[in-house]
Amino acid sequence: MDKYILGQSRIGRITDEHCKIVLNVELEKNVYYNNALIYGNIMNEDRKPIEDAVICFLNENNEEIGSIYSSKEGFYAYFGIKMNTRVRIVVKKRGYKTKTSNFIKICSRMININVYLKELSMFRYALISGHLVDDDSNPLEGITIYLLRRFCNNKMKVYKVTNTNNYGQFVFIDLKKGIYEIFINDPKFEIYNGFIEIGQTHKIFDINIKLKRNIKTKIIGQVKDEDNKPIPNAVVILYRVTNDNKYIPVTYSVCDKEGRYCFTDILFDNYIVRAIP
Repeated sequence: MDKYILGQSRIGRITDEHCKIVLNVELEKNVYYNNALIYGNIMNEDRKPIEDAVICFLNENNEEIGSIYSSKEGFYAYFGIKMNTRVRIVVKKRGYKTKTSNFIKICSRMININVYLKELSMFRYALISGHLVDDDSNPLEGITIYLLRRFCNNKMKVYKVTNTNNYGQFVFIDLKKGIYEIFINDPKFEIYNGFIEIGQTHKIFDINIKLKRNIKTKIIGQVKDEDNKPIPNAVVILYRVTNDNKYIPVTYSVCDKEGRYCFTDILFDNYIVRAIP
């Protein structure tokens, strides 16, 4: 480091009358002359450069002297440390564990310090954050949401399960790169499935889902005798009851061995069933 900074004289003019001029230069002392240069590289555990890491320099009172950022190549250089002092270096980067050095005695004008940051485990994965509402944009509470993942055999398997809170919100954490499916199968709503590809970690994937009300209807029941025993294979006839109390046959079915029957996709109205063994 130069003791003085580059100086410049005044402007002088040589003419026929003044063929000799005096140009004195006054040099100013370099305020950084007694400073040391600390430089190095910020890298991860695989020795790959870390860009935009914050490198802070603290004095013996743990007061910040100054700070800089690492370059795209992970390089940094700082010239603000006085000789014969002690300094502590703190390196921060989102997704990595903060690294704090011991106090370093500045006895040399150039000091090379490389810093290796350890990646936080939770930042090695991605998150899915979602919001679930109905047709009227009301939040849906207590809805079970399945996260399916596609594996090497190309089959989807249940990977995680969660429920929405009272705001209709849900979160899946610790997700590796891959293809996932959000699957919802609630009887009050139509089935929902949507695919999402996690292509990078250190990221939150935000999704909003609107469920459609399930307009499919169902009439179920069981046919039993006077002793409360189920009657298998009974024929059950479904009737619609009109406003003037007339019974209009709609469809029929046959009970299973437990005497159970089921009618689906029934229009909104009033109904009765009749059964015969």
